[in-house]
Amino acid sequence: MKLRQLACAGLLACAGLAPVAAQQPAAPAAATAPARDIDPNTLANAGLQVAQLIDTARAGEVWDGASALAKRSVDRKTFVDTIATQRKPLGAVTSRRWTAVSRHSTPGAANLPAGMYANVEFETRFAGNRTGYELVSFRQDEDGTWRLSGYVLK
Repeated sequence: MKLRQLACAGLLACAGLAPVAAQQPAAPAAATAPARDIDPNTLANAGLQVAQLIDTARAGEVWDGASALAKRSVDRKTFVDTIATQRKPLGAVTSRRWTAVSRHSTPGAANLPAGMYANVEFETRFAGNRTGYELVSFRQDEDGTWRLSGYVLK
């Protein structure tokens, strides 16, 4: 299966997992909050929560909590429709296990602002014994909140 990347939506509050609907909009850039460390288990759990929302056809809710960066990358309808198109032929998820959690700082580029980013990788089995690999990415926004910034299924 081809690698498909989607800018995704937001989730994860620094103090722990917050429901997607409870996310506050990112603060203006002038109100930059200090960087806060985050536990790898919290990241893994947040990535799992995102994947499970996508499993249950709730990608729109994921997009609703998006990092402003992610929302500028793809509109809600395109995000939801693309995920549905990708996932439908795979069938139901039969198992999922995380394989890596990583965090890194980037100096920035034309399409990726400077900041702290984190990735959670999953090996996911679907009906019919098909295997896929999911990458759920987060960015620490200017207000200090970690929000989802990307989703890749290959």
